Amino acid sequence: MHKTMKSIIISGVSDVSKKIASAFKSSKLGALIDNLHAKAGRSWEKSIITGSFKTQNGKTKDSFLKRLTMSPFTFLEFISNKIGDKLSVAIEKSVFCETARTFVHNFMALNTRFFGVMALAMTIVYNILKFSGTGYINKYVAIMSAVSALFVIPNINITGFFNTSKLVDFIKACAGVKNITFNFWDDTKTKGVLRLIAGALVGAVTGVVMYVSPLLGILVPFAVFGMLLVFEYPITGVYAAVFVAPLIPFSSMPLAGICLWTLLSLVIKSISDKNFKWKREGVGVALILFLAVLFITSLFSFARTKSLVVWAMYFVFISFYFAIINTIRTKEQLYGLLRLFVISGAIVALYGVMQYVFGWTTTNAWIDEEMFEEDTMRVYSTLANPNVLGEYLLLVLPVSIVMFLKDKAKSLSKWVYLAVTGIAFLCLILTQSRGCWLGFMVSAVLFITFYEGRWWALVPLALCAMPFVLPQTVIERLLSIGDMGDSSTSYRVFIWMGAMGIVRNYFMGGIGMGEAAFAEVYPLFSYNAIIAPHSHNTFLQLLVEGGIPALSVFIAVLAVFFKNTHNGYRLCSKKSYDGTMLLGLASGVVGFLFQSMFDYTFYNYRVMAVFFMVIAITIALSHIAKENINEKENN
Repeated sequence: MHKTMKSIIISGVSDVSKKIASAFKSSKLGALIDNLHAKAGRSWEKSIITGSFKTQNGKTKDSFLKRLTMSPFTFLEFISNKIGDKLSVAIEKSVFCETARTFVHNFMALNTRFFGVMALAMTIVYNILKFSGTGYINKYVAIMSAVSALFVIPNINITGFFNTSKLVDFIKACAGVKNITFNFWDDTKTKGVLRLIAGALVGAVTGVVMYVSPLLGILVPFAVFGMLLVFEYPITGVYAAVFVAPLIPFSSMPLAGICLWTLLSLVIKSISDKNFKWKREGVGVALILFLAVLFITSLFSFARTKSLVVWAMYFVFISFYFAIINTIRTKEQLYGLLRLFVISGAIVALYGVMQYVFGWTTTNAWIDEEMFEEDTMRVYSTLANPNVLGEYLLLVLPVSIVMFLKDKAKSLSKWVYLAVTGIAFLCLILTQSRGCWLGFMVSAVLFITFYEGRWWALVPLALCAMPFVLPQTVIERLLSIGDMGDSSTSYRVFIWMGAMGIVRNYFMGGIGMGEAAFAEVYPLFSYNAIIAPHSHNTFLQLLVEGGIPALSVFIAVLAVFFKNTHNGYRLCSKKSYDGTMLLGLASGVVGFLFQSMFDYTFYNYRVMAVFFMVIAITIALSHIAKENINEKENN
């Protein structure tokens, strides 16, 4: 009876939908929209933006704009052909590089003798400096010296025991990465005197820094290891950046440093390896053009110096796109990166939920207390603002949903990702961000429509259940959308009106990037004396900062991105893991862009960085899926 009733509901919804669609297509309004769509399509194909990406054959392979924008990579390949072999030999034979490699492999192996020597050197140097400055030594550091000496005696690689650990196996099963083994270090590097010299040198430097600042001193060995590891294997920098992007509080500079060092390491690797070839494709071309337009508008900014600083941050985070697509070459690497992305998101979401449950530094500062309850809370986790947190979750949620759907039913990871999805969704609700809620709905509409249209039969039931499931504060927030009585809504509308005044006067080149340039010009056009750091609309803000050229090129970036993603999606079978993941990633980007109409989503550099990381991961997956399909066809 249940199955029959379900079938009747589904059939009824399907028949009604078909009749509505048929009536619409045969109507005058439907014909008008079809004509407008066709004209818009032809205009786009003939536009300067689209034409600049094409050759006479309609391909981007040899276009002038592509050759121009990709000239830095062509130059690097030219340098590689000239000096690549010599540089490779020099790096291979360099004593410094060999010492660095030895340090990295011993650190990864958790070699007891290596760490014992490093800790012993650190404590001795620290106490020597302490005694010379104060006349006495730190007894706790002295005790640590004795303990460190004990670690020098055995020569054991602790990481090797992880392969037989039941706890580690359980953690790998939860993450869905059972195939990972802990044999990634070179065992020959954990023998000999060089590793002890490397440990002693880093330990001595750590002791000096600890004398100045104990906290910074503790970080020194890890910072040295991270930098050397990324230099040797740039892909580890990609993994690190994606993981820590939302976790570093207050400042974007550490993330910028990781991205910049990864890019520099990849550039050196590309020069020293003649077999390395930079990928050249449409999204990369459009992004370089986007950066060029923003640079020009920053040069003529109302606050030139500060605008160039903002542009430098954009340059680092957008350029990281090339680090991702040129290091992530296999499906295993890509899905490992995506799982790390979701794990990082789970930590952020869990902290946000705990903020609400335990009342950790939550505030109702972003709530109109005249319209909503005074005890309404908005969480922001590690991202300082509830709207920013919601924007980040819009990109994470679709990936965790796909992993839940596509991981095998008997695997533990499937249910772990279901729990992660639930926590992330709850955190999204607790942000109280109406724009992000709508963005998620748009994302869900797109995903459901392409993945399994029959799920639409459940939507009426879900809508009926919402008043009984959702808290009253959430329902009130939803119903207040568009209400000008809400100070948040009226605040945005007045800012948009002021920003449009700027656009009318500076539509050709904009006023320059950043908050400083906006503060110079916006007060001349503001309504009701409202003060704002930006226009609360990403597309409008691009118009304000860079004029029509900036917005046009950004739209071109999105157009090429969705075209490439769609091409990759069409090649995959509809319910395949790759196809579903491409759909999920694209849905997340659409939801993020929808929220971008109500907030300046690039204002927080870390979220802006994550957005372009997701763009890069999606294109990398599209390329990998195409290559795998071509290999199957050739075989």
